[in-house]
Amino acid sequence: MKLILLTGFLGAGKTTLLKKLLNEYQGRKIGVLMNEFGEIGIDGQLIKNENFDLIELNNGSVFCACLKENFINGLAEFLNHELEIVFVESSGVADPANMGIILEMVTKITGKSYDYLGSICIVDGRFFLKQFDVIAALEKQIIYASKVIINKADLQNPETLQEIVQKITTLNPTTEIYQASFCQVPLAELVMTMSSQSSQNSRSINTWESRPQACVLRTDAVLDYQAFEKFLDEIKFCTHRLKGFVKTDQGIFEVCGVSDLASLKRWDEAVETTEIVLISAVGIRMISDLLRLWKQYFGDTPMQI
Repeated sequence: MKLILLTGFLGAGKTTLLKKLLNEYQGRKIGVLMNEFGEIGIDGQLIKNENFDLIELNNGSVFCACLKENFINGLAEFLNHELEIVFVESSGVADPANMGIILEMVTKITGKSYDYLGSICIVDGRFFLKQFDVIAALEKQIIYASKVIINKADLQNPETLQEIVQKITTLNPTTEIYQASFCQVPLAELVMTMSSQSSQNSRSINTWESRPQACVLRTDAVLDYQAFEKFLDEIKFCTHRLKGFVKTDQGIFEVCGVSDLASLKRWDEAVETTEIVLISAVGIRMISDLLRLWKQYFGDTPMQI
């Protein structure tokens, strides 16, 4: 059974690529293991489909000690099914350095092994150079990548794109680099040219202490849409990433934010409550900013963090 890992920092486009891969493999038996950094699963709702098996692991990184046991069990479970390929979408802060150790443990548990084809790393062409200096896991994601997709290339100037290519090539001279918008790459060719490789066995740099601060905002209230837009425009500057769903007086919206960009997109499916995952760029201070801004725009409206 083939196994491909998808890596990339928060908001780079991993779920976008995964959805394209699911379309590419439509009608074939595949498995999807998704990990989200946060205690609720948002991306799983974005790719729901009846034609594949989905295991979601929440509240950490699959390569972090906090979820390593669950990740191993998930991979082991897929080996009990007749699948052609398994895609793993890791969290944005995952360090894949110990993938070899994880696969060895899966083999010991099941007596079976994966044909590991390596990882596809998605790089955010707009924010990569800024993120690289503060997120240690990005270097490991590139070093261990079989393929690298520089996504959102259309939002970056040619000189900076060349700087990004040079940094990637310096870290990993053998990886193949694609430049794309919305992860539009020749998927069949990309996957077919990935070959079995020996897995890495280094120690992961991820620990509970090194993880970015994250929280989930919840409320049962129906929020004023314009007030929420203003709230979002301010809280986004405290986050690396935010995502979720919000119930407003103008309907339900998907919330998506990366760095200082945030957007609301109408969502046509039912959502029981507003739930938004926020991953902090300012440490624990985000909580006080969140409470202050909520009070400013929503007063005494009940909310939980």
